[in-house]
Amino acid sequence: MITKMARHEFEPTPEITPQMIREMFKVLDEKGMIYYTTEGAYVPTESGWKKLVSTKNVKEEIVAYGHPNITATHTTTFEITKSPELGKEGSCVIAVRANKACADLSDEFRNALKEARKLEITLEAGGVEDKIVAYGSPALRLSHPEDIVIRTSDFIDGRTLAILSSKSANEISQDLIEQLRKPETKLKITLELK
Repeated sequence: MITKMARHEFEPTPEITPQMIREMFKVLDEKGMIYYTTEGAYVPTESGWKKLVSTKNVKEEIVAYGHPNITATHTTTFEITKSPELGKEGSCVIAVRANKACADLSDEFRNALKEARKLEITLEAGGVEDKIVAYGSPALRLSHPEDIVIRTSDFIDGRTLAILSSKSANEISQDLIEQLRKPETKLKITLELK
């Protein structure tokens, strides 16, 4: 049984399944970062331990803009798109005209994100800020040329930037969403891997 530990105020409490843990240990074992002892426990290898203690923060910044059709009512995702247009059906979109999509992220950031590290997302617009925590995954493709999607689930496709997010579109600060309904509002998105 997995118990909940004290977390930072904006960190999620993701639903971690035994299958997710097995998959994570399998990936770490295949990469030579951990091994299974005769006593029945996983422990870090020497190279795994060195990697763990030498991990540095990696940051990426994105700029996008508001749009009058932003509703931000989606309950499992939020999205940022390079597209300048947004129809009324785009309930997960929180900003348009982004200067980057998944395919545009730096190699350093992409590689670090695929190490399943914690991602702190800061959204700032019109003097309002909101913070979200999500997670990377070795299964991320980061291939989409137009969109970035952050998901509260563990579903992954080419548009997925991060999974197990602490917030979906409808949970983002309503003051921030109100600012983003103005087309001239500039949204600064800071992505920092810890």
